[in-house]
Amino acid sequence: MLFTYDSYRQLVETITRNGYAIFGIEEILARRADETLPESDYVAIRHDIDYFPDRAKAIAEIEAERRIATTYYIRRRFFDSNIDLVRMIAGLGHQVGYHYEEVDTHQKAPNLQVGRDAVGFFIGSLLDIDRLGFRIRSICAHGNPMTDVDNRQVVHLLRDPSFLEHLAFTYDREEIRTKIIDRLIGDASIDITGKDFDLYIPDTGRFNPRFNMKDRIDDCAIAGLSGLDDLDRLLKSGTYRHIYMNMHPDRWSGDMVTWMFDWSFDTIKNIGKLILGKSAYKGKLVGAKATKHHRNVMESLGEKPDEGQDSGS
Repeated sequence: MLFTYDSYRQLVETITRNGYAIFGIEEILARRADETLPESDYVAIRHDIDYFPDRAKAIAEIEAERRIATTYYIRRRFFDSNIDLVRMIAGLGHQVGYHYEEVDTHQKAPNLQVGRDAVGFFIGSLLDIDRLGFRIRSICAHGNPMTDVDNRQVVHLLRDPSFLEHLAFTYDREEIRTKIIDRLIGDASIDITGKDFDLYIPDTGRFNPRFNMKDRIDDCAIAGLSGLDDLDRLLKSGTYRHIYMNMHPDRWSGDMVTWMFDWSFDTIKNIGKLILGKSAYKGKLVGAKATKHHRNVMESLGEKPDEGQDSGS
């Protein structure tokens, strides 16, 4: 049975037993930049910490016991309210990144301001996290399945070399370049494609791609799991040498009561996705609202919108 701590231990053991090394996705981003990617078979793991940081602690300890280091993407509020836990995860040898969601946070603002406000708060969050002693090197967008906006818009905008000059805020631009732009080696939700991995396996929708609306990788095959036997067969087949897995510690628990609650909650949420889902995700900006935000922001700056950021509908 998946989504228990015991099954996570077995999942990790299944991967290593089949001869695959395990890395954090941030390490893969760094090795790709250095052109030192491993030649062996490997699985890269990232963890998106959405709601329950205590569960992330349990998963981090399971991995550390096996001398495995993976990447944990943490929302801003947990850097504020659970900083000791975040430091503990980093102290176990894991990579800590930023799980950003500024477009979702600011989507109710007037369209012309959404992109600017979101970028400003994104920059402020990373500078605040830097002051806490964390040198963030990789980031990953949070994907709310109940909205049609794409949090990755802030990264698309920030990567425009002229965008900073249009923003009216008090941050020192040289500090932004030094502590954010130059330091970031990649975005785990943008800079990974099918050229980097043969297969993507997220636990979104409880490992069921049917209920996965936003958690995809461009041009990369996606697979679901109904149990650890599926993973074992997949690895034994030798078809996929480089596999990317995203596992949310929020879904993994240590007792049956919590497991039943999680199962019930996810089942209700999956039904809601089917009812409310209006567009299929294709790795671009999601939905008409996100496309409109992007277009309005770029036009307000006198720039031509990025025609590649199409709606997924």
